[in-house]
Amino acid sequence: MKKKILSLLAGCICSFMLLGCADKKNLPEEEPVRLTWYIFGIEQQDHDMVLSEINEELREKLNVELDLEVIPNGEFEDKMRLMSTSNENYDLVFTSNWKNKFDDNIARGAFLALDNFYELYGADIKSQMPEWLEDAGRVDEILYAIPNQQIAARQTGLIVQKEYADRYGLTEAPLEKLEDIEPFLQWLVDTAPDKIPIDVRDEHRQEVEYEDFASGMVWVKKDDPYTALPITEINEEQMKLDRRWYENGYLRKDIGTITDNTVDVISNRYVCTLSAYKPGLGAEWTAKQGVEYIAIPVGEPYLKAASGNETMTAISRTSQHPKEAMELLNLLYSEPELFNKLLFGIEGVHYRKTGQDSIELIEGSGYCYGTEAWKLGSQFLAWRLPGQEKDVWEKTDELNRTARKSLLQGFNFNPAKVQKELARLSSVEREFRNGQYQAEDLEVYRREWKDKMEQAGLNQVTQEVQKQIDQWREKEEKNHGGT
Repeated sequence: MKKKILSLLAGCICSFMLLGCADKKNLPEEEPVRLTWYIFGIEQQDHDMVLSEINEELREKLNVELDLEVIPNGEFEDKMRLMSTSNENYDLVFTSNWKNKFDDNIARGAFLALDNFYELYGADIKSQMPEWLEDAGRVDEILYAIPNQQIAARQTGLIVQKEYADRYGLTEAPLEKLEDIEPFLQWLVDTAPDKIPIDVRDEHRQEVEYEDFASGMVWVKKDDPYTALPITEINEEQMKLDRRWYENGYLRKDIGTITDNTVDVISNRYVCTLSAYKPGLGAEWTAKQGVEYIAIPVGEPYLKAASGNETMTAISRTSQHPKEAMELLNLLYSEPELFNKLLFGIEGVHYRKTGQDSIELIEGSGYCYGTEAWKLGSQFLAWRLPGQEKDVWEKTDELNRTARKSLLQGFNFNPAKVQKELARLSSVEREFRNGQYQAEDLEVYRREWKDKMEQAGLNQVTQEVQKQIDQWREKEEKNHGGT
């Protein structure tokens, strides 16, 4: 009797299992989630071809598809500001202290708090992320952005076409200050009239001596980091330098009005470009531009208070799929092959492998975001390009660890109490941007700019930064026994 009952139960279980299998087969496949990710740059010719292959893998691994939107440099800021203020849906976006500014986005509530998603779905990122770097994406201990791992120590750099450096006798020896490059720029004016000596548009030249907070509206001296200074107080000498370089012909004639210089970048019309320095930078530019470049460091490497916030990825508050967005970021850390396909494209079409973790690009192949890994994830997972030393990432890590550290390291400014002022200041900044080059009277221009900045609330923002520095310093001294 017992055997009959057991036999009957086994038959029922099998029937239910078969029925369940049949039901699953008949269920429609769940539609993949489509994630939109915004970065800036130049969209590559074979962008859609490579994304199509990547999406085949992403559908299989996460049931997601990636729409990577590459917005021209000159349009990126305005587009992202409009999207966030109009509450448009998107998922991932590049943010930093200099492009699509982190503080501005935090002030207007554009980014999602990520702590829960990071803990649940970001294990591979977390295992590779130093705690001090992770903190760069935090405000009041809440995580709003994932820092992209790369060079964190901040050092100004000059990227120079090697042909012209060799003809002049310029080497990769470090320069003490930016003005030291002026004789070379003057030589270019005299001997290469079809070239533009230098592109300075996207870098804070003040970073040789200062570090910034509140979207670049407030600064502190590296040698006196506990005193907050408004941008109007430190910018006078920089404006004079800008004007001198413009009048001497070192800069393009339309620098005050041009919004997109992509064509001139692609055609190597700039001999020098001001950039953030890092090991292997010259080789990266050589691979990207098709002519040979060298990189020259200026000043000393320096870990700022929130070093790492120069290149981060945030999830929009309007995202309908924050879980999947974090899973995608995590996958790019856990699967280097997939990450490098996003960077370099398809093997045999866009690049050839030259070693386990090194490649060479196929000339004219139509795809390479490899020199911009810092916009998308961990630079340390990127394959090496010709000219990059085998230990380039180890050297980068060493530079991060040995750089001079800000006495404010760990301090993150919270813009919540001055968000209206920051919005007004951002408008004034756009109104006066690059006016120092062509203003009829530089001193009149500077006074008008200063007056409008103060009317917009610059002093209130400076006071708020000072207050938060003082509070942070007091807390640190208590925690460390008054040191």
